[in-house]
Amino acid sequence: MATTYSETPLNMSEIQPFIMTDISDIKKTFYTADRVIFYDACSFQRHAGLTVEDRSEIIEYYNRHGAIIFITRCILMELVSDKCRLAEAYIRFLKEMDDKGNRMVLFNEEYLKDILSDCYSGNETINKYLLWAVRMSKNPVSTIMKTLKTDTKLMSELIEGKNIRVSDLYDRFFSAVRNNKEHGDNLGEELIAICIHILSRLPGIEDGKLCVITDDKGAAGKIDSIMKKTNLQYRGARTILLSTPKLVQHIFQEHNDISEETIFNILSQGVSGNVIVMGTTPYDLEVNKSISMPTRELVYKIMKPNEINIVF
Repeated sequence: MATTYSETPLNMSEIQPFIMTDISDIKKTFYTADRVIFYDACSFQRHAGLTVEDRSEIIEYYNRHGAIIFITRCILMELVSDKCRLAEAYIRFLKEMDDKGNRMVLFNEEYLKDILSDCYSGNETINKYLLWAVRMSKNPVSTIMKTLKTDTKLMSELIEGKNIRVSDLYDRFFSAVRNNKEHGDNLGEELIAICIHILSRLPGIEDGKLCVITDDKGAAGKIDSIMKKTNLQYRGARTILLSTPKLVQHIFQEHNDISEETIFNILSQGVSGNVIVMGTTPYDLEVNKSISMPTRELVYKIMKPNEINIVF
């Protein structure tokens, strides 16, 4: 049976008190935040499954870095999935972050145009940002390409660059691709990549302001690839890509009174068998190689100085 996706969960009212949805408020928050964190669905689900005590270490990390949390509309669709409702665990996680001072944002991808409009005038200039982001991110078997192949108008505008002075390009594109979302596709990550590509090129955005948390190596590769495919002179600010193991290593290095058991609990959540990370150990010549080990061994290496450098 095909998965049914809904843009608005049936229990949306349960999160409305503590998630920002107004674009005027979102823009102010975006510009003033030290860090903007885009959550991928897999990592959000993983962190929501932790105990309150273990989650608090992650939430406190976000607070220390002055972060705001962005949940894109497409990622919300993935979290809702067939039941058309957000799970209670997800609602609790969102509420806990809000209670501890993290600002939460539900970010419709088409809001990109509103943000760009603060910096640039003219639909053609603003639309070119979307055009290039789509071109850099397109994949022959992606939901984005499936959508463009069935919508000849969008194809001519975004791939061929025709008639790009239209005012509704962002609305039509993002609505169309979300409407075509399928089970098992990578649309959520692909749209995060488009958001990052565009936002990283805004004036005044510094390296490290934008961050993506994902435990999907394929998704991280897509996000990294869209930036690297862009010519060097047109690339924007550098983006931080964090997996849960990399996040845990950052937390320990900044706040090393985090307990061994808490580190173990976070790393083992949602994982069966060995943990696989990308990184290096003191005896490695190969850079960013794949390293597989039991969770407890990884905990020891994280807690012992210079034993492992986790890249992802």
